[in-house]
Amino acid sequence: MSKQLFLNSILLAVFSLGGCSTISNADLLNANSKQSVATDKDNKDLKPYPLAYANNSPSVVKKVEQFREFLKEYRQENLVLSFSVAVLKDGEVVMLENIGWQDHDAEEPTTAQTSYLVASITKTFTAATLLAMEADGHINLDDDFTTLSDWEGRCEWLTSAGIIFGGGVMEDGREIKAPRCEGPISLRNVLQNRVQGEPGSSFFYNPIVFGRLSNWVEENTDRTWRDWVRSYVLDPAGLDRVAAGWRDAEGAEALTHLAPPFRHAPEDADGLEPSILPNTELNASSGIIANVLDLAQYSNALDDGKILSPELRETMWTPEVDKDGAPAPYAKGWFVQNWEGHRLVWHSGWWPDAYAGIFLKAPEDGWTLIALGNTDGIRHDIDTLTKAQIEKSPLPSKFLDLFVKDSK
Repeated sequence: MSKQLFLNSILLAVFSLGGCSTISNADLLNANSKQSVATDKDNKDLKPYPLAYANNSPSVVKKVEQFREFLKEYRQENLVLSFSVAVLKDGEVVMLENIGWQDHDAEEPTTAQTSYLVASITKTFTAATLLAMEADGHINLDDDFTTLSDWEGRCEWLTSAGIIFGGGVMEDGREIKAPRCEGPISLRNVLQNRVQGEPGSSFFYNPIVFGRLSNWVEENTDRTWRDWVRSYVLDPAGLDRVAAGWRDAEGAEALTHLAPPFRHAPEDADGLEPSILPNTELNASSGIIANVLDLAQYSNALDDGKILSPELRETMWTPEVDKDGAPAPYAKGWFVQNWEGHRLVWHSGWWPDAYAGIFLKAPEDGWTLIALGNTDGIRHDIDTLTKAQIEKSPLPSKFLDLFVKDSK
C-alpha cells in the first residue's frame, strides 16, 4: 500500500485510540562539524557504555569509509536532520556516526547521547518481555486476548473505521480480512501479528491490535507494563539510560537528550518544519526512547543471554510456517527473512512526520545495524504489512552489501 494510505490509517487509528527557521536547509544538511565518528569516549559527561570498540582490519576500515560517505549523501537526500548510526560486529562497535543537528537553528549538534522515539522497534522489547513472563509462569501466551475489557468496543470501531488494519482491500487487489471481534484470539496470535480473519492463519502487520497487549497484561497481573519491561529487559541489560515512555522518571537521561521531531515540508523553502511530538506513552507497540548506543547495548544483551536464554531467543526469532509451506515473514515481535543465504532478524520504527529507525541483525554473521533519525526520512515505502524485505530499503541494503554479503 502507498505511504499516504498507510499514513492515513495510522493517524486515524492514533487519533481515535489513544518554530521559525533561521538557517537554510542546505546549511543544515551540509553541516560537516559533526560528520566525524563520535563515541562516548569523546563525551566527558557521558558515563561509559559497556561496549568495546573494534580494532578494524584494513578491509573493514575501507567499508566503513564507504558507508560513512553513503550516510552523508543519504541524510541529505532523505532530509534526516539528526541522524545516528551504529554498526557492530560480534558485539564490538565498528562504526558510530552522529550527524547533523537536533534543532532547526543548528545550535544543538547530534551527539552519542542524542535519543529518539524508536517507535515500533519497541515491539522487540515487548516480545522479550512476554516470552520471559511466560517462562516464569506469569502469563500463558495461549490465553485469550479478547478477554481485554474494552476489546469489543475497540474491535467494533477498528472494523468499521475504513482503515486497512480493520480489514479491506490492498492497492494490488489483495483482500485483508477483518480481525474476528468475537474471539478467541490468543496472545501468541497477537504477538505474531496473525489476527486477521481466522486467528493464526496468516501474517498481516497490525500495530493497533499489537499495542493492546500491554493493556491485557496490566489487567491480568498486579504490575504496570513499564514495570514488567524494566524487570525483564531494561534492568537485566543494564539499560538504565533508556526511557520506557515519556513518563518514566528512571529514564530521565534519555528524555533530556530527546531530539525534537521534524516533518518534511516541501511547501517551505528549507524543506523541514518542527513537528508535533507524537504520543510517547509506553505501550506494547511503541514508546521506548533511546540512543543508538543504548540499542547497541540491548543488542549485545540479547546475544549474550542476559535477557532471554538462547533457547527462548530462538523461539522469539522462529516464525510459523504458512499454508504454502514457507516460513512467515514475522516471528514474535520481529521480522525474519533469509537474504542471499543469511538469516536476518529486524524491526523498523516509524512515526509519521516525526521519527524513524532500523534495528537489523544478521545473527549468524555477527553484524548489527542501528539507525535512528528525528524525521521519517529513514522510512521508505516498501510493503511491511505482508512481507519481510528489508533489502529493498536503501540504507539496510547498503549495509548488507558492504558488511554482510560476503561475511563468513
